[in-house]
Amino acid sequence: MDVAIIVPLIVFASIVLIVAMPFYFRYRNRRVIYEAIKISVEKTGEADPKLIAAITHDTIGPNADLRRGILLMAFAVALGVIGFYAGGEFLDLPLWSVAFLPGLIGAAYIGLHFFVPREPTV
Repeated sequence: MDVAIIVPLIVFASIVLIVAMPFYFRYRNRRVIYEAIKISVEKTGEADPKLIAAITHDTIGPNADLRRGILLMAFAVALGVIGFYAGGEFLDLPLWSVAFLPGLIGAAYIGLHFFVPREPTV
């Protein structure tokens, strides 16, 4: 194989792995909890309420949108500062203009936090 093919293959494979790994680990964690409930039901005849709560517990807290928004705004500010001082360009655009995308998404998340009512978590 030519080196010109291997490098993009490695880059795209690493992107797929970065996206797929959280799904795999979440699946594995759920499977362990289900197995623990199954063993508990087989031994005692009923499920432990703590194990049931571990499955039904919503991991997205009431401040998740605010945290995501702040992180994206910080990323946008970092891109803007890098673009301002380094004068870097990305896709033939100044880097500070590329920073608008995560900045606007972060502003939307912060707006969602303050203006959209949330359901109580289980």
